[in-house]
Amino acid sequence: MHDAQDLTQSFFALLIEHKTYKRVDPQKGRFRAFLLACMKNFLADASDRQRTLKRGGAQDLLPLHEEQIKEAESLFQTHGGASNEDQLFDRSWAESLIAAGLERLSAEYKGNSKERLFKELRIFLASGAEPLPSYAELAVRLGIRESTLRSHVTRLRARYREVLRAEVRRTVDTEAEVDEELYELLRVLTRR
Repeated sequence: MHDAQDLTQSFFALLIEHKTYKRVDPQKGRFRAFLLACMKNFLADASDRQRTLKRGGAQDLLPLHEEQIKEAESLFQTHGGASNEDQLFDRSWAESLIAAGLERLSAEYKGNSKERLFKELRIFLASGAEPLPSYAELAVRLGIRESTLRSHVTRLRARYREVLRAEVRRTVDTEAEVDEELYELLRVLTRR
């Protein structure tokens, strides 16, 4: 309710401050149609600002180093131009969330002196073209029972979901938005 009142007041304040009403031409249509078009544009801009905040727009920005700028430009050139930039951005966003989650998990395992275990089991988190090793082979390589290995993989996957959820949660306002973003993350990563 208060949001609607604030938006309404902001709209009319903007209309008066910029004297937008002076652009009305009775030959081009009715005043209410003009107001409706202005209101739609205003609401679309407000929605864009809200989405920007939801995606971390209020965060402090970190300056890029020269090599990071060159890498970003190279990546953009490699993946195409304007027709592909939204997909490239979405893909980069998804990959950065995945990387942050994996980095956090790696640090946890390292802190518990299980760095080697994490390195061996990490492959079970990625759904790439790489074939997964059999549990039997990996259990022998790690010197543990196969049932213990299965438990480790199950716990790792569960913890990865928690960590990824926490990473997404840092970028949105509500838990409902976390689910939406995770769905979007999955959609972006599975899109070809």
